[in-house]
Amino acid sequence: MGDSEEAKVHEYESDINAMTRTKSQKSATQAPGDLFEIENGDVNFRGVSWQGAVILVTKFQIGLGALGLPSTFHVLGFVPGVICFLLLGLICTFAGYICGTARQYYPYMYSIGDAAELLFGKTGREFIGVIYYIYVTLVAGAAMLTVSVALNTLSDHGTCTMVFLAVTCAATFLVGTGFRSLEKVSWISWVGVAGIIFSIWIVAIACLTQDRPAEAPATGPFDRDIRVLPQTTFSTAMAAIANQLFAVGGSGIFFSISAEMKQPQLFTRSLLCGQAFIIATNIAIASIMYSKVGQYIASPALGSAGILIKKIAYGIAFPGLLVTAILYSHIAAKYAFVRILRGTRHLQSSTFQHWAVWSSSNLFTIVFGFIIVSVVPFFDNFLSLVGALFNPVFTNVIPGFMLLFFIAKKPVKAVEGERCPGIDDSTSVMDWLSGAFHAAKKGRKEAVAFCIAWFMIFSGFFIIIGGTYATILNIKTAYDDGEISGTFSCADNS
Repeated sequence: MGDSEEAKVHEYESDINAMTRTKSQKSATQAPGDLFEIENGDVNFRGVSWQGAVILVTKFQIGLGALGLPSTFHVLGFVPGVICFLLLGLICTFAGYICGTARQYYPYMYSIGDAAELLFGKTGREFIGVIYYIYVTLVAGAAMLTVSVALNTLSDHGTCTMVFLAVTCAATFLVGTGFRSLEKVSWISWVGVAGIIFSIWIVAIACLTQDRPAEAPATGPFDRDIRVLPQTTFSTAMAAIANQLFAVGGSGIFFSISAEMKQPQLFTRSLLCGQAFIIATNIAIASIMYSKVGQYIASPALGSAGILIKKIAYGIAFPGLLVTAILYSHIAAKYAFVRILRGTRHLQSSTFQHWAVWSSSNLFTIVFGFIIVSVVPFFDNFLSLVGALFNPVFTNVIPGFMLLFFIAKKPVKAVEGERCPGIDDSTSVMDWLSGAFHAAKKGRKEAVAFCIAWFMIFSGFFIIIGGTYATILNIKTAYDDGEISGTFSCADNS
């Protein structure tokens, strides 16, 4: 081969490499110090498009919460119930914005545990990380419990509920272990969202066509007892608020969605699209159901229009409910997986250690979720307990402190700065708290953000204390009245 031919070949290879780099830059952006490498590794953990992120934001929050939301309007009253849900939705959207965009400043973050390390050091990371893992696992367990309700409904309680739970856990493990990246999970999430939306709209439309609620007396007069204003006790109201927060409080998970996006700078677009759809859909469906059914609303809400519609709705919703279990168990297992393999070549390489840690993380998460829902086999109060005890930490408290940290530190985006800021940039808690206070005295924007941050923090602690206390009282009452079966029960939960 002559020199001219070699030069042409070299030029051709250079053009191909340039085109490859350009294509890579268009499909994904790599910030310095990013947790996941785009080009190296067998597994691409940076493949989620902004449209895929929309569907993930939607699916993580539409499903279990939507099924429990209509009953909260009866407790809180329709008008206060809608206002409360809108306020919680606004808080969670703002918290999601803080969580999702934090990675543009600190791209090594994968979970809210990493944010806690930035704020409170390694002790904070481990404490919040454990709470986060338990929370996500509990939600996965609640999803598996709902799948067992669906199977009991469709089969007319064809077998022991524990068998249905075990089958659900096995399916969740087999499907979930095969998907290592959120990009793959986002594809099945489209099916999940469609199934849930169609099923609850079918129930809502069925409720509109009925002259008498399915759970009302078969003959004679009946009273829907639709309440425009609340007629309730403090404990019952707090449990309902916790239930509403559960319906829209997936903010803590948004770290993981942003971490696996091709272009994490587009996360805000995904967040706004997903949250707007979730809030509008939940309010519309819950309002229709409550206005037609009133006090006879069922929880889960798919049982509000009679046996036939209930079976149809659960049949359509079944894939979506199973996808919910897969999604949350995936996120919980991924947290443990990243926590163990962070900084090693096994994180993105299909080595024995990679598969061993990933499989065992999934197995442990699903078994833990199975045990929890077998010990606490009740739906409404379970959602309230999780919503009160854990959700405010990730939707109010930690995002509020993060906002104070940003007010004090004013970090530069990693993609624009000359270096990637890290944990060493953080000083003591009192240092950035006082820094936020002094910054708030110097600027109007900082003052407004300062007030919002503390409102989020105090409201979060209020829901934690009041909601947890209220839910525990409700659970005790339900046990005393015999409304809840024993642990590991075969009883029909539909």
